[in-house]
Parts: sequence; C-alpha cells; structure tokens
Amino acid sequence: MPNVPVELTDYIIDFLHKDARTLAACALVCRAWTPAARFHLFRAVVLQDHGFASSFQRLLGTAPDLGLYVRELTVAKFVTVSSVFLPAKPPLSVAESIPHVLRQLPHLRALTLAHMDLKSGDGNTNLRVLHHPTLSELSCSYCQFTDFADLIDLVHAFPALSTLSVAGLTWKEEARDPEMRPLPATLRRLVLGREVDSERLFEWLLAAGAHASVTSLAARCASERDSDLVGPFLNAAGPALRELELDWSFTGDKTIGLPATISLAECTALESLKLQFPVHYSTAVPWVPALLATLDSPSIRRVALEVRLLGSVDALEWAELNKVLGTPAFRSLETIAVGVNLWPGVHKDVAEVEGIVRTRLQPFEEKGMVRFGKV
Repeated sequence: MPNVPVELTDYIIDFLHKDARTLAACALVCRAWTPAARFHLFRAVVLQDHGFASSFQRLLGTAPDLGLYVRELTVAKFVTVSSVFLPAKPPLSVAESIPHVLRQLPHLRALTLAHMDLKSGDGNTNLRVLHHPTLSELSCSYCQFTDFADLIDLVHAFPALSTLSVAGLTWKEEARDPEMRPLPATLRRLVLGREVDSERLFEWLLAAGAHASVTSLAARCASERDSDLVGPFLNAAGPALRELELDWSFTGDKTIGLPATISLAECTALESLKLQFPVHYSTAVPWVPALLATLDSPSIRRVALEVRLLGSVDALEWAELNKVLGTPAFRSLETIAVGVNLWPGVHKDVAEVEGIVRTRLQPFEEKGMVRFGKV
C-alpha cells in the first residue's frame, strides 16, 4: 500500500469530527493518525457528574498530553449529596475536583457550568481556585451559590475573560462583602439570559464597569421587571455597544407596547441589532417599530428580526416598520434579515411566509436589502 501524505489523512479525518466512534478507531490505526483524531475527540469535553470528573482526571494523569487538545469544557449537574444517603466516601466538591482538571488544560478557551450546586456545606466556598490564565469564555446557567460574592470570585478567576454568559443564577445570602474590583479589561461580550432579574447582579455589573468595556450585549426581557433592570443598563452601556440582541418574550396582552424604560437612544455607535420575539394569536407588536424609532446610529448596518410565529405575520405593523427604517437615522442600513420559525397551528408554509415578508418590505426588497432565512 503506498504511503498517504499526513496532510491528506488529516484532511479526511476532519470530515469525521462528529463521529466519535470512528475517530476513536482512527486514533488506534497508527501514530500518524492519532493527533488529528484526538484533536476532534478531545476538543470539547463534557463532565456530567463527579464520576465523569474523576474518570477524566485519572485519564489526564495517565496521558497528560490529552489535555493539550481540550478547548471547551462543560461541567454539569454536580449536586450536593443527600443528607439521607451518604456514601462511605463523599465525592469531592467542584472547588476540590475541577481545579485539578483545569490545570491540565493549558489551551482551554471556553468553560460552561450548568445546573450545578456550587455551595459548600460549611459556607466557605472558594471559587477563586478555578483560576485559569487563558480562558476567554465563561457560561454559567442555573447554578446555585452560597453567597453572591462567590459569583464575583468565579468571574475574577479568569483574567482573560472576553465573553460572559449568565442565566438563572441563585445564591443563599449576601453576607460576605464582595471584592468590588473592575471586571477583566478584556471583557467584550455579555449575555444575560433567562431569569436574570436580580437588582444586585445589575448593580455589580455597573459598579464593575461592564457597561464601559462590553461592545456586544444580548439580553432577554419577559416582564416589566426585566425591562426595568435591562433598560438602565442598556442606557449606560449604549455608547460602547456595537452589537445588540434583544429577546423580547412578553406574553399575555393583545398589544405588546414598548416599556418606558427601554430605549436605544444611547446606542449611538450600534452597527448590528437583532430582535427575537414571539407573535401569538391575535397579538400586535407595535413595540418593534417603536423601539427602532428610538435609535439614531450613523453606523447601523444590519437589522435582524427573528420571529417565533404562532399568529399573523401582519402583527408586525409593516407600514410603520417601513416608515421608520426609511428615515435618515437608517441611512447606512445595508441588510434587513428576517427569520421566521413557524409554530404548529400556523396554516402557511415557509415559502408563503417568505413571500409575504418580501412583499411587506417592498421598498427594501427592491434595493436587494432583504434577507430571509436563519438570522
């Protein structure tokens, strides 16, 4: 059999990046195939409980070079052991087990902590031990902390952080005075997901200077309380923002208006705006053109609408939308992207909805500015 250049075998193995079983087989064929196979096998690692974490730690002890391949690590579902059933040897806490793993992943870029109990039984949680010098993305969702200050310690454990995503965080108390120092100067993207309705959290973000460094913001509003918290932060962060995504999930009313606390007036350097929202039966959404009317950014190039459609396409009030997008405030606009997810019960197919959208946006369709599809 003639020799096949390594560059060619690596290229072929790249096509198997989603086939773990075949990649594992390739890694055993010969030494030349091993690096490419391991690159995909260990690029993203998921540790679902204490058992997975212990096993992976032992694997790294046996073959430490595997840690060089890991770029993304997800740790999920670490929960406190029940007081009713205590094993002979209680599992290590996150603060005890994960630092040993992180130290063996020098090229790690993204860490996801999901549905985890980060509390300690004695209340002395020290999440600063999760320190990693090069990690740039942290996602923390539905995690429980002992104290609000523990969340701050966790964020500051990563001095090169550029992206921070939070959702559904809870803590038992606010007894310990947090170290109120600025967030990493590298932070550029902030994602505020579901159930982020704590005044304390927004106070910290402002005090730590997130509004001054973040250039990309994604936030979700599902109630008046959400808008009361997101609005002031949006005003403070507005001058620095280049990209903004708003997930507007208000429900219940026949007409969804724009809350007085939400405005884009301070987003004077915005280049890209994405609005995600549902349209229910017999619902009108005049807040969309009303919100766009508050924007005056000479840099705006792209406006995207991602619609979860259960009601009428015409709930978007297209005439008013055309009027606002045709004002001098949008003179630099290049693209209007529209994506529609059809819910069960909508008696139209995607092609019909696309035709309606392009017809309703006729002034911009004629200029080749309308894009329909995934946004």
